[in-house]
Amino acid sequence: MKRFLKRRKTPSETAPSTTPPPAQEQPLIDAVPIGPGLLYPDMLPENVWGSNLRGILTRTQWDQLRIPVCEQARNRCQVCGQPGYDPDSGIPRRPDCHELWHFEVTTTSAVQRLARLIALCPDCHRVQHTGRAFVRGELSMVVKHLRAVNSWGDTEIRLALDNADERFHWRRRYSWDLDLSLLAGKTRLTSCSSMLIPASERAILRSSYFNR
Repeated sequence: MKRFLKRRKTPSETAPSTTPPPAQEQPLIDAVPIGPGLLYPDMLPENVWGSNLRGILTRTQWDQLRIPVCEQARNRCQVCGQPGYDPDSGIPRRPDCHELWHFEVTTTSAVQRLARLIALCPDCHRVQHTGRAFVRGELSMVVKHLRAVNSWGDTEIRLALDNADERFHWRRRYSWDLDLSLLAGKTRLTSCSSMLIPASERAILRSSYFNR
């Protein structure tokens, strides 16, 4: 079962050039497709835990990022379209704001790069954290939602879950630098001056994961 891996296009592939470009290795990118009516299960291994923005930023900083994302989506899920709601009470609220990561590998680097913020309902958000759903005994809810959103049968769902497990184990093989440059000019990190954090220094982010 293939991963969602692709090569990033070089400038010479996107614009004309009269001189040959220097040889440069392009990263192998693990990026899960997601969008209206399209949802795949995903799992993050323990070596990238603690990178969630809600745990890294102050509440005010996180609100300044997530609220515009939700409002731009009209407080609806950007995958299935349903309004946001509290999963415990069912009371309407803003959708969850979820980080989409690209995992980029070359022969000399491994980078977990923040690619996008997206508004998700609790059901779609659960699918993006299938490993946690499994631990909580909610895998049947993941399966049910994959069937509803993608119109998948049992075979497609099984293959997608197997693919998520394969990518989970592939990601565990690397120590990931964290690239938050998408947020440059939008917020700042109080614990470090750079938006690119080496794998060996990820604990300086002071995420709630590292303070357990």
